[in-house]
Amino acid sequence: MVDILGGRHLVTRKGAAVEAEAALQNKVVALYFAAARCGPSRDFTQLLCDFYTALVAEARRPAPFEVVFVSADDSSQEMLNFMRELHGTWLALPFHDPYRQNGVCCPDWNVEALTRLTAALTCAQASLPPQPFEWLGL
Repeated sequence: MVDILGGRHLVTRKGAAVEAEAALQNKVVALYFAAARCGPSRDFTQLLCDFYTALVAEARRPAPFEVVFVSADDSSQEMLNFMRELHGTWLALPFHDPYRQNGVCCPDWNVEALTRLTAALTCAQASLPPQPFEWLGL
């Protein structure tokens, strides 16, 4: 994932910029494609937030897992409001980042619909506890 997002900046739900390479190094990264206007996105976001919070709380620091939100919202304000309202402390691609390419239509990531969570191992050293996605029913 660092190879895809390397050299880019991500944002926190408070709007602070962070370097993707530093934030994602040695972590399993889940790209989360969603939008505030989508009911299933809103429902799943709360579940993902609970899962992320529990996983990060149980992990040794730094936690080996990170979520990167890829918004399909209609405006940067809508994206930030959604992040502040329902998201965990995870990161996001900035609204105006070219990787968002017209919302969720990014052929490199094979995303054709909203509310999609795609996980990728960023480094062979990254690992999660056994059955980490049990909460999500996966």
